[in-house]
Amino acid sequence: MKKFLLIAALLSFLAVGVVWVSVPNKSDSEKARNGKEVKNILCADCNVILLSVDSLRADRMGAFGYTRDTTPNFDALAKRGALFLNYFTASFLTPVSEMSLHTSLYPTAHGITNFDTILPENIQTLTEYMSEEGYATRALLSSPEFEINPALKKSFSRGFDVYEYAHPDYTKDMRRIPSDEQLRAALDSLAERKSFLWLGIGRVHWPYGEGSENTYADPSYNGILKGKKLDWELFQNIYQGILYPDKTKLTDADIAYVRDMYDNGVSAFDDFLGTLVAELEARNAFQNTIVIVASEHGEDLGEHGYFAHYDVTDTQIHTPLLVLVPEVQGGMRITSLAGSVDIFPTIMELLHDPAPPYMQGKSLVPLISGGEKDGLRARIFSERNPLWEEAETRIRLSLEGKGIRVESGINKDIAIRTPEWKYILRLSEKRMERISWFQTLIGKRADIPEAELYDLKKDPGEMENVIGEHPDIALSLRAELEEWHKKMLEVSPKTIEHVRWLQPYF
Repeated sequence: MKKFLLIAALLSFLAVGVVWVSVPNKSDSEKARNGKEVKNILCADCNVILLSVDSLRADRMGAFGYTRDTTPNFDALAKRGALFLNYFTASFLTPVSEMSLHTSLYPTAHGITNFDTILPENIQTLTEYMSEEGYATRALLSSPEFEINPALKKSFSRGFDVYEYAHPDYTKDMRRIPSDEQLRAALDSLAERKSFLWLGIGRVHWPYGEGSENTYADPSYNGILKGKKLDWELFQNIYQGILYPDKTKLTDADIAYVRDMYDNGVSAFDDFLGTLVAELEARNAFQNTIVIVASEHGEDLGEHGYFAHYDVTDTQIHTPLLVLVPEVQGGMRITSLAGSVDIFPTIMELLHDPAPPYMQGKSLVPLISGGEKDGLRARIFSERNPLWEEAETRIRLSLEGKGIRVESGINKDIAIRTPEWKYILRLSEKRMERISWFQTLIGKRADIPEAELYDLKKDPGEMENVIGEHPDIALSLRAELEEWHKKMLEVSPKTIEHVRWLQPYF
């Protein structure tokens, strides 16, 4: 199936030719930026498709060097657009990082810091902007967070003409990709008037591999995880390679099985992408459509002792970002740091609008157009907001049962990342010593450092905290991080509306 979709897409691409058609209403000349001639890639009347995929980490994809052929459709598409090799999400949690994309604000600044928080009315979303610009707006989603949670649905549905969840029976068809018919119906709107389409796809998310063809997991696997659903119900009981409460040590085969099943989900998402590409080619839509593929966060696959998403390690915030615009014919591999907050201003500039000053992201158009050298940004910020223990339903209810009050967005950790270093400031150190789930699980006091520093050149896996060896670097990064956080607090919403409804985390 996957190979067929890839071949069909490439044949269709050759059939329509490799010369992109110019779109009216672009700027009248190619202008110099910073003394350089830049390619005019603006596309004022282009359709825009934003494909948000849940839980897809970059290093499980061929375009990022993965040896398995999990993503042939994405890899082929990356050869036609701008692939950002160092894109990092604003948070480790789906609605929090996705709202940073939709507002160009970091979590503390936009206020969506849990499943029960509602975006303030005075903060404009990407969809509301597109609607004001005369675009038809449509969402087709398979991530249940955006549908079954009242606070999130209220926040993310703003500005949409059509807001559709692909499978209403989410307990049966949870996170299954939209059908071909649903996708075609959504794409048909592109031909009627200029349109913005948001596709929110949850297939990579746990339960790993469920509903996906088994391409990678060993069919003869007979370990302790055989037959178990690979979801949070299971993962919350695994820490440092041990399954609690029985304290069974996972074998290499057990860990490989979980990772293989995750790759099955990656492959299923790539099949959907292949279908999307084939449909766009059949409509000749790439000639007047901006396509952005971005992952909401990544996933830890046992590297730090647990599975799922829980923190701000690169396994959980380093994700793919691919931008395709009609005037870019060949692939670009851009190493500059980029983040969730950069996508909204990038879309605005591509549509010939300057980003307003309040936005905390920076347009990536200068990098794509050649007007900036590959080094537009030298640092990126992320938040561990909320703490996982204050977001996961059962743990949160347990805390409240013990008289421990939970307040969304109050407790968090913050991080700054440069190409060489990552510094994490544990603002929640004392809080975590009280509520850490893993501490509760293993029955031992959590040893939580105040801060962590990782030498990413020597230790890309972030395994050794070297803060004691580089005090000057740590001090400098801390000062910069604290100054950034101070600015976030200054613009943070003064009041946030909450819906006291907790999402069962499937």
